[in-house]
Amino acid sequence: MKKEEIINFRKAMGTLPSQQPEKTYSYKNDISSIYVKMTDWPRNPYEIIVRAVTATWGDNKTGSTQKWEQLTPENRYKVVLSHLTGNTLMQASEGIQFQFEVNGLSRHDFDQHARARIGTHFMSIGTRDNCKLDADFLFYDSIIQRMTLDHDYRLRVHKWIKDTKDLYEDTIKDSKSSWQTGRAFLPQSVNHSYVFGTNFLALKGQCARRLMACEQEGIVALHWLIRKEVEDKFPLLAQFLKPACDKAKKCVYMEGPEGMTKYFSNLFDGCGRWPVKNKENKAYREFNHSCTDYKRLKELNIPVLDVNDYINYSENDYNKLSEIDKKLFLK
Repeated sequence: MKKEEIINFRKAMGTLPSQQPEKTYSYKNDISSIYVKMTDWPRNPYEIIVRAVTATWGDNKTGSTQKWEQLTPENRYKVVLSHLTGNTLMQASEGIQFQFEVNGLSRHDFDQHARARIGTHFMSIGTRDNCKLDADFLFYDSIIQRMTLDHDYRLRVHKWIKDTKDLYEDTIKDSKSSWQTGRAFLPQSVNHSYVFGTNFLALKGQCARRLMACEQEGIVALHWLIRKEVEDKFPLLAQFLKPACDKAKKCVYMEGPEGMTKYFSNLFDGCGRWPVKNKENKAYREFNHSCTDYKRLKELNIPVLDVNDYINYSENDYNKLSEIDKKLFLK
């Protein structure tokens, strides 16, 4: 391989010797720091659904084929709605594939997101193959707010950041060391970046859990931002990316199907989106607040929807569709 080609590779990856990052002591709010962008999506997810769902009917001449071409736009919509509301085989949603880029998320939030396995794959930046001298530390919103109000606390945090980065730098600069060795001193709050792919069925399941305020704030904010990326291109699909509590119409964190596990697993209080009807269920919690505060997410420009913000489509609501969706049903 030619030298200029190698330089192009390394420049793109940020691994040229001249691109050694400068050390920073920067920190950010772990909500407002998040960047997410959908980088790949299907040409027409509704056509994918219709062709898959209708494949089980047909005569000898056409069999499973050409149903999309024969249906009116209104009937294409009805088939899609039947699928999205759970009235057909769900594997049709597995044919709808997305890819997203993520940055500005803490390592501990990534670890939670990467628990997703079925229908989802992750490719993330390494701390072994990359120098992290310039990496931000991403703190919970409550820490940032306390640092604003408590001068002594802020100084202690600043000292910890400086000591941590200096120790990391000293370690990787040792002649017998490497970035791999230095990562022993990187905290879970370090900025992490990755690319992930998912199908719509998997994303729907992830959002059912991760959009709820019983999850930690970074992962909740991330999934509301992911939902918005889907909504910008396919508004109808996004209407079915909603918290599980909204579908159940109750607080599934405090009054879900977990049985006895609620007696030892509920660390937080409910968020109030849905009332807890049984007082006994509300008694078991370690902290008297919800894990994530929807109001605070909104203040930091996370596109959280309230329960009544969702559109409940019926079979006769084709004309309610956005122009973005209508164009896809007309193709």
